[in-house]
Amino acid sequence: MKLKLGNTGRALVAALALSATAGGALAQNFITSKAEVEQMLSGATFIGVYLRTESAYTLKFGTDGTLTDTTGAKARWWVDDQARYCREWLDGKLKGNTGCMNVEFEDGQVALYSEGKKVVEGVLTGK
Repeated sequence: MKLKLGNTGRALVAALALSATAGGALAQNFITSKAEVEQMLSGATFIGVYLRTESAYTLKFGTDGTLTDTTGAKARWWVDDQARYCREWLDGKLKGNTGCMNVEFEDGQVALYSEGKKVVEGVLTGK
């Protein structure tokens, strides 16, 4: 009987761990409206931190689809049908690099996620 309770306890702990993991994944509150992401980014300046290097990071989103980063590198940006922010670097060290990121907005903070991992967080100004 004691062994059965142990197995039940382990099963309960495993279920709780899976629930917490699933809850963590669902905690990401990505914006799902293409128009909302376009409106949020167009003409704004993102000031934040690039989490991979823990360095200051700035992106200026032009209303004409141009994008400039902290180093002055230029890119074009758009929002795809999945409401992800996308960009293609036209010069600088990332020239030719294209990618799309999910956008999360919560409590005045913006976070960008690449393949489910938060890579940038900060605030938007200039709107």
